[in-house]
Amino acid sequence: MSDESNEENLRKFLEEIFQGQIPPGALEGLDLSELAKGAGLPSDPAMLRMAALQMQSLFAAGGDGPVNWKLGHDLARQVASGNVTLLPTGALPQIGGTSIGTAGDPNVSEADEHAMREAGNVAAMWLAEKTDFAVVSDAVECWSRGTWVNRTLPRWQKIVEPVAQYMAEAIGDAFAKQLGELGGLEQLGGAGPLGAMGGALGDPSSMMKKMGGTMFGLQFGHAIGSIAREAIGVTDLSLPLWTFYAPVVVPANLADVLEGTDLDVDAARIFFTAREIAHQSLFKSAPWLPEHLFTAIEGYARGITLDMGALEEKIRDFDVNNPAAMSATNPEDIFTFTRSADQERALTELTTTLALIESWVDLVVTEALREKLPRLDAMRELVQRRRATGGSALDTLTNLVGIELHPRSVKEAYAWWESVLATEGMQGREKVWAHPDLLPSPEVLSGRPQAPQAPVPTKDSDGDGLPDLPEFGAMNSASPDFDEELRKLLDGEFDDRGEEPGDTPNGDGKPGEDQ
Repeated sequence: MSDESNEENLRKFLEEIFQGQIPPGALEGLDLSELAKGAGLPSDPAMLRMAALQMQSLFAAGGDGPVNWKLGHDLARQVASGNVTLLPTGALPQIGGTSIGTAGDPNVSEADEHAMREAGNVAAMWLAEKTDFAVVSDAVECWSRGTWVNRTLPRWQKIVEPVAQYMAEAIGDAFAKQLGELGGLEQLGGAGPLGAMGGALGDPSSMMKKMGGTMFGLQFGHAIGSIAREAIGVTDLSLPLWTFYAPVVVPANLADVLEGTDLDVDAARIFFTAREIAHQSLFKSAPWLPEHLFTAIEGYARGITLDMGALEEKIRDFDVNNPAAMSATNPEDIFTFTRSADQERALTELTTTLALIESWVDLVVTEALREKLPRLDAMRELVQRRRATGGSALDTLTNLVGIELHPRSVKEAYAWWESVLATEGMQGREKVWAHPDLLPSPEVLSGRPQAPQAPVPTKDSDGDGLPDLPEFGAMNSASPDFDEELRKLLDGEFDDRGEEPGDTPNGDGKPGEDQ
């Protein structure tokens, strides 16, 4: 084939990929053969046409959103079914390979459904004895891995899109600013083929945002599909991944978790179903909680910026003549994002709330199943080990979205819940979930598991015959003594100096009981 034919094929290839975004005449004078050589492109017209169509589908399918969800959904379903995995060091889909868990995506059998629903009935009955919340009574739903992907995707979109949006904007804006200072993308690529190609493109900010949507579609699609092969239900991450308050179990994944253990299968069904029911009961009883979590995730993402200095250093290390090495580079290894103080606070709030949810569920389930199931501690240890080890999918969510359950935070929160239960009982413990302002701070959880003392009230300044209440937020309403202290304030059981007239004003020495 003549050089002229090669040039024409390459020109058509670039025009088809970028679909009119290349300005007229921009490719004139470029050595397209050198560009193809440096990018590892084939010279065969049929192969070039196929490559162009594949690239078009990646860029066009996602529209203008921050995540290419068509690509992400398709990839997640393929990964969940075991048909597609990712290269260990990159983010490009690969047919075949090894997958997590049993092969394929087994259908749910009638025997599985019957066993899980029976386990759910027993778990719900026992849980009702150990929580003041109404325990969800919906029958346990048994899903395949593909069903898990399809039905949780709307919630995943709500969770990850804010982060992807801010990251994509940060990438596009940072590149546009850098290009303005350097006079064009060709300066970033030098005299090589990448630099020549960069000068041919139109709006670099728009192009980078579209590439970001493709990148996030690949990353989140793989992460969601991988989690679908591991998740026992829809609350494993202490996030409400389904829009309905009903317990869900993926029998194939539960079987994988129990593989190689000596745990009793019937007991394990009750245990894991009880965890799912406890999560759903909490989310239903505290309807503000799901939105609180999603808001914290968006707060974590807001204001994120791209570290251009780190990016420039990594770009300088690229070998543009080694396309295989470039394609095997993880996007998260290229883009480094910085966090502001506000973002760090939002991330702390998110991880603390997740730890409180997980530890509350652990405590309630443990109290409900103690002395009822064999090897309960072994099953709890299994959950803790899965939480601590995580996996590549959870690592992606941790790095990009901030979703992480710190084992130490969960342990501290568990001790705090135990102290509240010991002093206030089930009703007092569940009252903490009445409002987000009642949740303890990380400082409270990391210290001794006791609440601070109520502040001394001021004198009666408004002449209503009652001592003034402390300022809002000055008294920890999650304190074991909160209700008692408030009652004493309203009943006038403080003298003008703000002191109690007796050591045990309620006469029975039991602080914290409702009067």
